[in-house]
Amino acid sequence: MSAVSKVIQLLLVARLCSLSNGGQFIEIQGVSDAPGTPLGSPTGGSSAVSCKNACLQEVECDCVVYDPIHSSCKMQSDCLYFHPDFQEGGPLELHIKLPQRLQHFSVFPGTTANSDSRLISGKEADSFGTEMECADRCTQNAECQCVIIQSQERWSSSKNHCWMRSNCQPGTFQRDQSTVTIMTLMKDAPGQAGYPFISVDDGVGSAPTSGSGGSPVGIIIAVLLILALLAAVALLVLCYLRTQKWQYRAILQDLSVPKEDGPRKEYAKEELQKSFDSKNAPTYLGSLELALDAKLQKEDIPCVYSIQKVPETFRIPKVDAAKTSLTVQLCFILDYTGSMKTQISQTKDSVAKIAEAMQKLQITSMPNAKVEVEMTAIAYNDWDPDTKKKGRPVVAVFGGQEIKNIDHDESLPIESFDLGGTWTKDAATLAKWINQDLGHGGKIPEELTGGLLAASHLEWTAEEKLAIVITDAPCHGKEYSTADHDPFCNKETGLTCTGKPEVPLRGLMDKGVTTVILHTGESDAETMCQKLAQTDPNLISYKVSASDTAKKVIAVLEDKVQVQPLTYVLKPLRLEDHPPQGQLLCDSIRVSDVASGHDLEVAVGKEKTTHSIGADGLLFVGKSSQNPMITLSRPVDKDLDGWFEDKSLEVELDRYYTPSRVYSVKMPPKTAKPE
Repeated sequence: MSAVSKVIQLLLVARLCSLSNGGQFIEIQGVSDAPGTPLGSPTGGSSAVSCKNACLQEVECDCVVYDPIHSSCKMQSDCLYFHPDFQEGGPLELHIKLPQRLQHFSVFPGTTANSDSRLISGKEADSFGTEMECADRCTQNAECQCVIIQSQERWSSSKNHCWMRSNCQPGTFQRDQSTVTIMTLMKDAPGQAGYPFISVDDGVGSAPTSGSGGSPVGIIIAVLLILALLAAVALLVLCYLRTQKWQYRAILQDLSVPKEDGPRKEYAKEELQKSFDSKNAPTYLGSLELALDAKLQKEDIPCVYSIQKVPETFRIPKVDAAKTSLTVQLCFILDYTGSMKTQISQTKDSVAKIAEAMQKLQITSMPNAKVEVEMTAIAYNDWDPDTKKKGRPVVAVFGGQEIKNIDHDESLPIESFDLGGTWTKDAATLAKWINQDLGHGGKIPEELTGGLLAASHLEWTAEEKLAIVITDAPCHGKEYSTADHDPFCNKETGLTCTGKPEVPLRGLMDKGVTTVILHTGESDAETMCQKLAQTDPNLISYKVSASDTAKKVIAVLEDKVQVQPLTYVLKPLRLEDHPPQGQLLCDSIRVSDVASGHDLEVAVGKEKTTHSIGADGLLFVGKSSQNPMITLSRPVDKDLDGWFEDKSLEVELDRYYTPSRVYSVKMPPKTAKPE
């Protein structure tokens, strides 16, 4: 990576960090009580600085109370920075966050400007909506030195009141009981002397200054120190931000967002488009949060994608002429409900065809190797009463045990699905086991998770391992499809006793198993595959007609034992509502994994455009009249060029912003091994 690219990334992280901090603090000393909603029990804090730093890391923290006697602090929410409640005379310190647009002012709660100050003629504003709008008016007026704000929330007035004044002298500001619900903002005068009870600090422990502020040299040194600190913690900050539900919430505090639904949507639409046009990722994410909060239509959201390499696929194959065998294990996980008759028949027939095809297969990187295939199968139905009446199992494993003739019980441990099982090279014996009666299945979701659990407990020992799911329905769980769930499912989640399918899916990943889902194209099955691909980027899914099941199984198996394609993950830039899982965890992402230097061709109908992917790995595609088709081209690489094509297979993207969708982009290996 170039030095310029590194600087750009550091500036990007610095911008993200500034969004998460929320600005300066008002410091109020000598407080005996500070009402608010506690976020948790008091925590240890060696100083007020550590307490404020903890508050900066907590999105919902609005203020922090520090007890210097016991060296402890408590973070709180719902603290009002413009007219804080407090009781004087105690040993505590209250530090209240400020929005960024008030950082250019010293804040003096409970005061009015001194009598020597002068009201700026014609500039009184009785109907400002917020104190920040009043402050903005003062910022734009060179004559204005301070503003006095009276909040309607504490007076019987129907409006907020705002007065702009000149000749303001903080040392003589007036303060008495009648002014407790008024505050004065002093422009460009941080930490003025003469008013010791309240000061403004910068959130990193600096003491209040006097006079007109720090010198230019001091400010430059402070900025350089802050940038150095940001560079040291850049990756940690980025990972932390990705774990927050509302990681860009602070940006909303600085926007004059309309409250009415119509204007709010229009405002969100304009801000989102402006951030997209500027190609500024942090601003786009902040505007995206606003757009989603305003329930903007999906066709009004311009799409931005991130694209990364899957590192384990970027390995140069080595021709091994000495290798004479390659072991493969193949487990069929079969939906045995009533609609699957044709697919089951096709699978039974494919067992012998697979054994025959593998005997004839020539592997590019191992020209003298014979493929030795072991197979097994898992059958699953569902917990509905009709399946029980038919005497069919909920889950059964070839050569192992089965779960049968019991009603669903949420307390049934998932260890119950460790059903054993055996591998066989005898295609006829396995085909005979597969040729069994179907169950009923009840409503659309079936007990696929139970089948995956059974597969995750198998003894996987081969060099190449595949678990092939053949189904026409999704698993249980309302987050995996919109299908109507059975009455025995959990009413809130739609799950059964087997829980979420990601658990056994990760178990298979840990054992080096590639999961393949062949489905008949129903939208609920498609949705499930998209969701599971967020956990396992290497998951393979295909829409397959019943008559093509056997052919597709053989094709998938042949592709698996051959040289694997170069693989990339393409996903929408989105607000994460939980920590990312699997391959894309923060601690596993490396700068080298970003697909920088690649070109991506986007075709919408007959119109084609080419985008160069920069150091951030982002692709600003925008809105589209129909589903875009993309093709990725990689840079010249003398090591890869002999083995792999330099262009990917074409991939179709959704026309609309679909945050849950993850795409796999593959560059296939060349048909002949390099000379």
